[in-house]
Amino acid sequence: MQSSTLHPNLTVDDARAAIDFYVAAFGAELVDEITAGDTIIHSDLSLGGSTFTVATAFAGSSSAPDPSAPSSVSFTVNLASAADVDTTFARAVASGATAVAEPADWFEGFRQSELRCPFGHRWFFVHVAPEITAADVQRASDAWMATDAG
Repeated sequence: MQSSTLHPNLTVDDARAAIDFYVAAFGAELVDEITAGDTIIHSDLSLGGSTFTVATAFAGSSSAPDPSAPSSVSFTVNLASAADVDTTFARAVASGATAVAEPADWFEGFRQSELRCPFGHRWFFVHVAPEITAADVQRASDAWMATDAG
């Protein structure tokens, strides 16, 4: 079951389809699931060293995000290499995700992409080289704010 300290719970309209997507697109592993009839009311998935839950929305207690509406929550998946960012992004888009930001080097040693899964959740795939410091990220953020965002 749960192995990570923070264990996000993703609510979707079709948990079976979402689980199949996360397995195929992200390489997640289904650990277990609990059903009520044909409805998945709880599942645990493992991705890297983290776990998360996918469950079907229930009227009155939870709601799934609208895949076309803005989302206030995102998930970041740290990957072992810059090439993994590209490979995972391409596999997810081929599996039905919507590209938001193609894989790109934000600066040397920091590669990132962003997509929206078919179930409305935002995902970032990132590789940060071990030698990158918080000061490096701050400098890049400051430069980005001064040019692109400003």
